[in-house]
Amino acid sequence: SSGINAEYGGYDIVLPSNDCKQFYSEVLAEVGGSFEDFCGPGGKEFNTSGAYRNIIFKPLSFDTKVVRYTDANEKLTSTDLDKIMGREFDGPANVGDRLALQLRFSLPKSCYATMLLREISRGAIE
Repeated sequence: SSGINAEYGGYDIVLPSNDCKQFYSEVLAEVGGSFEDFCGPGGKEFNTSGAYRNIIFKPLSFDTKVVRYTDANEKLTSTDLDKIMGREFDGPANVGDRLALQLRFSLPKSCYATMLLREISRGAIE
């Protein structure tokens, strides 16, 4: 875990006494809400305890491999279906003038692979 958290509304959330709390107050006010709307059992609008979520994660594992290939339709990796069907795949021939970057990683729950790929690809990709 990163130690950087975001809170989402609820009666059990303790907000820091800083600009963050002020920001949340302003956002709630813009939509006609307040912290009292989350006041727990018997509350006004919402009865939610809230939660804390980490907003920055490191992959649990991360590995890369550069693969050479010639045909744009060449199979470069096995799929889950291959594994389910018991199909063997030794990998690509690893020859040719084209390059592919294979990524293998594992993320904690509630993390999205698409976000990891977006962060990796923020630079120019050709």
